[in-house]
Amino acid sequence: MEKHLVIQDLNLSPAGEWQPDDCGWTVLRVVAGVGYALAENHVCELNADDVLIAGPGSKAVLRASQLGALRLEFFLVLPQCLNGVLTIMESKLLEKPLTSAGAALLHHPGREAVAQKLKRIAAQRQRDSLPLRSALLQFWAAAINSFLPPPETATGGSLQLRDRFRELVARLPVSELACASLPELAEKLHCSERHFSRLFREEFKVSLRVWQTSQRLQRASQLLTVSDTKIANVAKEAGYRHLGLFNAMFKRQFGMTPSAWRQKAGLAVAVYFLHLPGLMADAAELVMVCS
Repeated sequence: MEKHLVIQDLNLSPAGEWQPDDCGWTVLRVVAGVGYALAENHVCELNADDVLIAGPGSKAVLRASQLGALRLEFFLVLPQCLNGVLTIMESKLLEKPLTSAGAALLHHPGREAVAQKLKRIAAQRQRDSLPLRSALLQFWAAAINSFLPPPETATGGSLQLRDRFRELVARLPVSELACASLPELAEKLHCSERHFSRLFREEFKVSLRVWQTSQRLQRASQLLTVSDTKIANVAKEAGYRHLGLFNAMFKRQFGMTPSAWRQKAGLAVAVYFLHLPGLMADAAELVMVCS
């Protein structure tokens, strides 16, 4: 399974290849060697201290030079794991694949201040500490800020109700919207509960209750994957007082019980590391053609 905000090492043998996961954002730094990054028709050369940021759906492939090995450090940022940090609109923008191949890859040469900053962050000794994770998150947020639209401001007069609704959900963190009651949200918007429900369904294509249930269960699945917290405590974290109801809702959402999900996640980690050498050796046709 993917590791969120954890620096990992990667060594590619000469002409070796590797493809970042498409489920989130990959931020990598070249420690030593020369390589290439390709995403559709976008190609860039990678040298020592260079930083590359690959967005969702970039389909990027990294390849070491045929003349030598390529040493990399990288970390993943999974927007779906940033409940309470990202607003609803930010989550929608940053989780979906980027449509432009050029925009899907951000390249910073090693001499730039951005690349030097990541080098200093990665030099910290404790690879899984809170200060380091915070620094990595801040680095990523600053680097991809250009993908986010500037805050909208009223051009005069009062905003229409629909505009005020979008402004409200745009500034609310996912975790807060997932736990708020309909009366609370309607009061924030100064409208009736029925009107808020209609606006929400028109904007998100599902009812508020269905959306909140999905978000809570998604959060539960993340906790089951990345922690050993007791399932009963995960259920409480997801807003379920009764474990039986949580188990039933989780199985309806994901097709398996919480315990089966956790077991599958553990097996996925073991299989990933068992087959990692073979995965790195698999060549992408695009890279072979372009080289």
